[in-house]
Amino acid sequence: MTLEELRSKLIDINHLVATFQTSVALEKYYAEDIVMIEGDGTVTTGKQACREGRERFFSEMLIEFRESRLISQTIATSADKTYDFVVISNWYNDFTIKVGEQIIDNKSNQLSIGYWKDELVVKESYNYPVISIV
Repeated sequence: MTLEELRSKLIDINHLVATFQTSVALEKYYAEDIVMIEGDGTVTTGKQACREGRERFFSEMLIEFRESRLISQTIATSADKTYDFVVISNWYNDFTIKVGEQIIDNKSNQLSIGYWKDELVVKESYNYPVISIV
């Protein structure tokens, strides 16, 4: 994959994320054996497990989505050639979720680091403020 091809894919992914169509992005651009690492350290392995996590978030937790906006994005090549590209994205997110009986308004930045290999994301970590649930 060339840098130009990656940029084209990122335009589509960024649009899908900004319009809260993350499930579509997952299907199109993520490897079957994807590894996702959440801000609290939770690791989810495999596209099916990621699908289930997204479904649970949208159907059980999300109360209101207000905004997801890309602030900046940087592309790098992997120094050790383990990955083809590393993409660092800074997003601003604004939404309300329900965890148990707690209602949480989230307005925060999220730094996502995506590792690309063979034209797909094979690993992605999400760094964001972890909310204490009482």
